[in-house]
Amino acid sequence: MTIKKKLEIASVVKSEQLTDLIKTTDGVTIPGGTGAVKFGGPGGPTHGPLGGDRPEGDGPPPEGGGGPGGSRGPQKIVPGKAEGRVWGYSGPGDWLGEAPVIDKWDEEINVDVVVLGSGNAGVQAALAAAECGAKVAVVEKQTEETFAWYGEDFAAYNAKFTIDAGFGPYNLGEIVDEYVTRSGGRCNPDIVKSYVHRSGETMDHMLDICKEMGTDPRCYTYDPSKKGWLLIHANMDYDKYLETGDVHKSIQYNYPLTPGTKSWAGTCQFMGIYNEEPIMGCAANSALPMVNEALVAKAQELGADWYFGTAGICLIQNENKDVIGMFAKDEVSGKVIKFNTSKGVVMAGGDYAGNADMCWALLNEYMERRERCGGTQESFSSFMGGRSGDSVKMMCWAGGYVEPAPRGTMILGGGPSGPWGANAMLWLNCKGERFTNEGNISAAQTACSRQPNGIGCLVTDQKWLKSVCASGVEHSGPNAGRPDYYADMIAGMAAIEPGPKGGMVKNCTIAERGYNKVICANTLEELAGYLGYPEEVIPTFVESIKHYNELCYKGADEDYGKHPSAMIPVDEGPFYGVSTSLGSDAQCGPSMVTMSGVMTDKDLNVIDINKDPIKGLYACGNSLGGRYGLGYSTPSAGNSIGMAMTHGRIAGQNVCK
Repeated sequence: MTIKKKLEIASVVKSEQLTDLIKTTDGVTIPGGTGAVKFGGPGGPTHGPLGGDRPEGDGPPPEGGGGPGGSRGPQKIVPGKAEGRVWGYSGPGDWLGEAPVIDKWDEEINVDVVVLGSGNAGVQAALAAAECGAKVAVVEKQTEETFAWYGEDFAAYNAKFTIDAGFGPYNLGEIVDEYVTRSGGRCNPDIVKSYVHRSGETMDHMLDICKEMGTDPRCYTYDPSKKGWLLIHANMDYDKYLETGDVHKSIQYNYPLTPGTKSWAGTCQFMGIYNEEPIMGCAANSALPMVNEALVAKAQELGADWYFGTAGICLIQNENKDVIGMFAKDEVSGKVIKFNTSKGVVMAGGDYAGNADMCWALLNEYMERRERCGGTQESFSSFMGGRSGDSVKMMCWAGGYVEPAPRGTMILGGGPSGPWGANAMLWLNCKGERFTNEGNISAAQTACSRQPNGIGCLVTDQKWLKSVCASGVEHSGPNAGRPDYYADMIAGMAAIEPGPKGGMVKNCTIAERGYNKVICANTLEELAGYLGYPEEVIPTFVESIKHYNELCYKGADEDYGKHPSAMIPVDEGPFYGVSTSLGSDAQCGPSMVTMSGVMTDKDLNVIDINKDPIKGLYACGNSLGGRYGLGYSTPSAGNSIGMAMTHGRIAGQNVCK
């Protein structure tokens, strides 16, 4: 039998098998699945997805062309059921449950737009919708007396404010690509693009509102001195510092910095007053709440109403599944309020980091890593800031879906740190061996967790400041945006005496300040001992540094690929080190907030399982998916709030179109 004849017979057999499997009616279930794929029905193909004849008068072929061997266009998926889990998700348990059925209510309010949540995203959404002329209701679960905004940093690109200060303009496409690259391709490039390209205008607009509403001028005036409240996260130019000896004249203006990842200065930091000593509380002195107060006042001036102490229950949909309102409950009186909307709802109600059931089911990789260290579901939630996931659940009940696994949380780069924070210095594990490209902060956390359990360290020498200046402006990275922080750090390093005691050095990374212990030694052997390395490891410790220095002299990291700008040899005493621990996943889990939300199209309109937009439903802030990969990517610090505020403004505008 010829090969041609065999192929003809095989083709006939496959065709008959396909005909047995696929009917010409709706809702045929593919064996092995629990959802239904609709192949037939009005306007649909009659011979399955591989093409074939169409009935006469059935209209034009569906998208994709059709014809023998051609695509018949999108095939509609009908969600099904799954045993022991929510359909469409691999994690365990029924974290979603059923949507509440509300058949009576105590009050009915008619508006154009409802915004769920009054955080950084929700405030922007409410203001933007009000500026479009919409009547807006903001539903906020916290009471007015207990409500507070988090954070102080807003990463904004090519804002007039930042350009006037000397930072930019930048190639925005290059920045978008860096976010996508750091996410491992897990983000939605259009959602990242909308943030990067519109963050600048959002920043300028909110500062203009502050001026209009009479906010303290320090909230919108660039001032990197001790007296200033608003500065821009940047690194220091080492060559300028050598020339001038003045930290105030040495701010770096050339970006991106490229030790292993790319990073740009552009983060507007509403730090508030300078701290001589550490203070308690994240963003304790932040002036960003004063900015948000101005935005709220402006929105209220335009007619927006705030309903504090009111929790969203579920969305209201019509027979077409369009979102036409929301049920909410006054937490004090207990009355149920029906909000009817003529335009739609913007979901800005936050993430699910405070919900252990959701985290255990949805943060699959982190769940596995935590369980392997003896962790349990009960404790698998955020220690701060985490929301209950109500906003996400409500959108899922309405037909939306959380983006597919693996899903992220706000776990940062990691790696041995110091008073300068995240860095590109030399790192060694408990065996005294180098193990990664230290400049690739996005890969650092996983690389560190895969090391043997035990001590780890960073090692530098009298050129430590040059290494700091070669590091990126990551979240918790070096920050000369307030130059006095660098002056404090330089003074602290100069005061350290060689010996096992080391010295406490004031950090230059976060507004709240803090101290880090740094060890100093005259030789590398002494440094290894002071850091806690056993005698038998010290030769490897020293040899690893020698090998690293050889790569630095070559100007090429032939082991891990760190950029030449950060390949600074450790060969001039005195030597410095900071110890840490590596290898454990015990702390691997929900951190601050989750970074994975509900899927939308590029306009932030929530989409269903078939990627069709759900009319009248928009998402922003930590309720929005498509922003990150497995962790918090920071080509610039503060982009989580930057995305929240920018996407909030975009969603508020789009819901009014």
